[in-house]
Amino acid sequence: MLELYVKTWCPWCVAAIETLDSLGCTYNVHDVERDPSGPATLRALSGQSRVPTMSADGAVLADFGPEEIEPFLRKLGLLPARP
Repeated sequence: MLELYVKTWCPWCVAAIETLDSLGCTYNVHDVERDPSGPATLRALSGQSRVPTMSADGAVLADFGPEEIEPFLRKLGLLPARP
């Protein structure tokens, strides 16, 4: 499952959500500011505290822009089929 770690006020996080939605992806969103263990989880996952951060199948994409999402998902074979 695709996991997305965000801060709700972050414009890059909003763009990541919009991009994932436009690609038809299914994912879980984790607000690292609402979850008391969020910052520690983020550091353990990616070694840093910047968002957005995405993980799937053991691969991590940290502190990324929207243009990096599709190549990351394509590399992992996680893009849904398009009609």
